[in-house]
Amino acid sequence: MKHAIMFIGAMFTLGGAGNALASMPHVHANTITAHNIAAIQHTATQTAFSAFTGASGATLDTVARHQMNVTHARENPATTYGRAPMYGTASVYGEYNDDGSAGRSGGDHYNSDAAITNAWLTWQHMDINAKLNDAERLGSDTDVIMSGISGGQSKLAGGLSKWGLYTGYIASTQENSDISIDEHGGLFGIYNGNTFGNLGLYLTLNGGVLNNSADTAFGTDEYSNFWAGGAVQANYNIALDRTFTLQPSLHIGYTWIKSEDYTSASGDVLTNDAFGFTEITPALRAIKHIGNGWFGALDVKYVALIANGGDISVNDIATDTPDADNFTEIGISLEKSVANFNFTANIARQDGARDGWIGGLNIKYIF
Repeated sequence: MKHAIMFIGAMFTLGGAGNALASMPHVHANTITAHNIAAIQHTATQTAFSAFTGASGATLDTVARHQMNVTHARENPATTYGRAPMYGTASVYGEYNDDGSAGRSGGDHYNSDAAITNAWLTWQHMDINAKLNDAERLGSDTDVIMSGISGGQSKLAGGLSKWGLYTGYIASTQENSDISIDEHGGLFGIYNGNTFGNLGLYLTLNGGVLNNSADTAFGTDEYSNFWAGGAVQANYNIALDRTFTLQPSLHIGYTWIKSEDYTSASGDVLTNDAFGFTEITPALRAIKHIGNGWFGALDVKYVALIANGGDISVNDIATDTPDADNFTEIGISLEKSVANFNFTANIARQDGARDGWIGGLNIKYIF
């Protein structure tokens, strides 16, 4: 009788994703966490890019302009410090106080050949309602804590290139009236950034693991997800004046997520195929030097997450897989450098398949 009920339940899942998630939520726990990993990857990769560059990173220019900025800064510190396009250039960052007096390095720029040029720590918190098609929204509460280093700055084709490493910790909960999932894991990634005049090209590759505990009316299921992914991003800086820059960008990422096959507490044998998520995110950023080294930025993004794979079989019977639509993200950030430290605070609103808030802090130490 028990197996007959399971069979009937599995057949009902063929009728639609909404019925599937409501009638057999334990079957779709892996789909829920896979979609969450794709959203975490969106935040993690873009956070990594922002942490390595920062708002004032828009002014990382060619070697020729860098040399011009250094010379001009030494000759005119009072009128140069804290102004785009000089401000934020790696080799003169933080060298002059706001009153024009010599700062930490007395006017000598740091050694760009140093093995490590900066280290950073960032925390992002996401309080989001995640929507899978034809299903009840899931309250998603996620923290991503990341740290990284960069260095190896060198000349490349008339521009500048640098590398970076980062790692992170993830803690997340997702729940509605049918299911509650606790997720804990981590990630590790590498970064390469290149600037050629007003053009910036950035690349990151990463991977991670998420251990999950899903509670439903049937009991508790334990399973894990493993992923590998990467993203590329191209920015172009359009300086409208000495203090205001527009920065259109395109972010493209891909994440492959491998899921475990396991037997649920219900007795159902679940077979989960790997997911592949493609992210395409066009964005526009407006960066303003407010004064005295303060920078503000406004970001507008459209995030398209395209899922492939992820097929599910319940006791060798294929079932529908819930999917999600795209979402928009509008955010603001505020940045300030004090001596060797750079501080950034950000907050953003998401709407669409994900609606809610993201906020965070980033601290960078510049050697």
